[in-house]
Amino acid sequence: MNLNIKNISWLLFAVTMAACSKKNEAYRDLVKDGEIYYPGIIQNAGYRAGNLRTMLYWNPSPDPKITHYKIYWNNKQDSLTLTADSHDPNDTAAVIVPGLSEGTYNFNVYSVDGQGRTSIAVNLNGVRVYGTKYQSGLFNRPYNAATPYLLDLLNGSVRVQFNTPDSINTGTKLQYTDNNDMLQTVELSPDSNAITLADFKFGTTVTYQSSYIPQRNALDTFKVGDVSNFAQITRAGDVTAVFIKNPGDPFYRSDNGTGKWGLPRDWQVNANARNQNNDQGGGWSTDNGGCIHFESKNWGDAPLVNGKVYQSFTLPAGTYDLDVVTAGNGGSMDANEVVATGTTLPDIDNLSGNSAVLALFHGDGGSIGGTHTLTFTLTQQTTVTFGWVVSGSVYTYLQFKKVALRIR
Repeated sequence: MNLNIKNISWLLFAVTMAACSKKNEAYRDLVKDGEIYYPGIIQNAGYRAGNLRTMLYWNPSPDPKITHYKIYWNNKQDSLTLTADSHDPNDTAAVIVPGLSEGTYNFNVYSVDGQGRTSIAVNLNGVRVYGTKYQSGLFNRPYNAATPYLLDLLNGSVRVQFNTPDSINTGTKLQYTDNNDMLQTVELSPDSNAITLADFKFGTTVTYQSSYIPQRNALDTFKVGDVSNFAQITRAGDVTAVFIKNPGDPFYRSDNGTGKWGLPRDWQVNANARNQNNDQGGGWSTDNGGCIHFESKNWGDAPLVNGKVYQSFTLPAGTYDLDVVTAGNGGSMDANEVVATGTTLPDIDNLSGNSAVLALFHGDGGSIGGTHTLTFTLTQQTTVTFGWVVSGSVYTYLQFKKVALRIR
């Protein structure tokens, strides 16, 4: 029995030693050329999305033996090589991969040393590449439909207004024609909702085209495929508040008096019309809540001759309608509503045939009532004067409620 146990023990020892000898021989075969070396891997890999391309970037490995990087995609069917110019982990290596199709890609990046040894792969998965499909889903930034533009008629400029854009909008390019028939281009930034079109030629079309990036750090910018037309910009409408001061309904007085007679604020009154209240008032009264008011001197003392109330202002080129609303009148009179070039009005006996007169309405006690429209056209920016030139017998009065200026 003891003999058998000893024999078995020796047998097990012999088998174990033989196995160890075979393992040592296998290990020597694996490491006969030295230990396996893997070059250092890249760090902080990322990408920037582009238009049928992408940019891959990373921080280099500090391994000084690395000579280049190998980038694979499409299951290693496609590849490119990037030389390792730096081994400073604070630097950034980058490579653009061109000729891609729109979609999602997975990339493998290997570090390679001078002996051709490669590192473990660093994978960049889910890399988005954009193209015409993405572009077809973009739309131009909408303009403010409620108030698409604001006019500065005197300076000939227009301020166009847009809604707040999408967060990936990078800008909107606008093109318009100026008064020299030259095409002008301006860029509206995404952080602004309005931009001025200087020297805009009214009646022409404004076009605009927006640009976007698909991601925050995208490599490429995408323009909307189609150019859009901005809302039609016209000068038509009431421009009274732009050009005429104290236009009435009511007219305000310029003095601090409390009596019936005063002087109208922002209007010029000649001495002949300032014939009330010891010649301290005239051209304005408290009637109708405040109106332009011509009247014979102290009602029955003397007739009114060549009385004037007027205001000057500068208008851009265009066709205008000036509406004059009468408040009341009585007696015998020669009443004239006048638009003339310059800063004053001609005398009453020099109105007819005067080249400075652009528009004239002549009325008497029977025809001066109601609303009258004076129409005139300016071919260039011009200083004009609008007002009234009135003569009347004693016991005569004439009042005006308001004026309004419209441009066609």
